[in-house]
Amino acid sequence: MQFVWEPYLTNVMSALPPICLVGSVAWCTVVPLICFQVIEWHQPDRVLRQFGMQQPISSSPSQPFNIHDISLREKHEENWGQLLGPMINQWNNRADFRVDAYPRQEGLLSFNSNYMVWYRRKTKMFVDPKNENMATLVFFIFSVIFNFK
Repeated sequence: MQFVWEPYLTNVMSALPPICLVGSVAWCTVVPLICFQVIEWHQPDRVLRQFGMQQPISSSPSQPFNIHDISLREKHEENWGQLLGPMINQWNNRADFRVDAYPRQEGLLSFNSNYMVWYRRKTKMFVDPKNENMATLVFFIFSVIFNFK
């Protein structure tokens, strides 16, 4: 059996309390998330299928400015607002960095689509290769019993 990921439908979204929708502009924006000295990049462009959009082949994750190398130690005189200015500016203009311009995904993604071919090359289906043969056997048995196609 397969799991089909579907984004929340409009009727579900409209039933949510307002507190659940606070910050929804950032859901589909590629921006730095800044919390004191910790900065991580929010990259929904790498999981567009979760938002019901077509997923292009992903490039390397964003991590500009070597932010993981930044340390607050011994830097009392550092102007952090200036150092982090470009990231703060991107956050402040987050509406300009939305990824919802991608087309919606209609129907199931084709097994032979460019994305799925790339995905299969980059993904390990099984953590332990010894389990691969057992999983193939189990799938074969289920497909015979339940007449899966």
